[in-house]
Amino acid sequence: MYLINLQAKPEKESEYFDKVAGAFVSVYIDYIDGEGAIQLAKFYTEEEGWKVESVDDEFFEIENEGELDDELQEFYKEAKEYGYTMVFNCYESEEEGEE
Repeated sequence: MYLINLQAKPEKESEYFDKVAGAFVSVYIDYIDGEGAIQLAKFYTEEEGWKVESVDDEFFEIENEGELDDELQEFYKEAKEYGYTMVFNCYESEEEGEE
């Protein structure tokens, strides 16, 4: 399982277009290869109507759900069941995304 973090902006077809400036997206991917997981994270984000602006250089390999805080374990379980899950942390202004 991998956790890929990226930054994205909503495109016109997204329900969030004109509502938020962007989002930090955490994508949990149940995949065997890290580089493949990154490509899948980009793909799934774009499928949701978001343009990927950047991908964090560092990604995390999660060997079991016990490594995660209790509130994050539900994302791990969902990704195990469905292959992936996404968490969008939206921000309203460009300044918030420029950290």
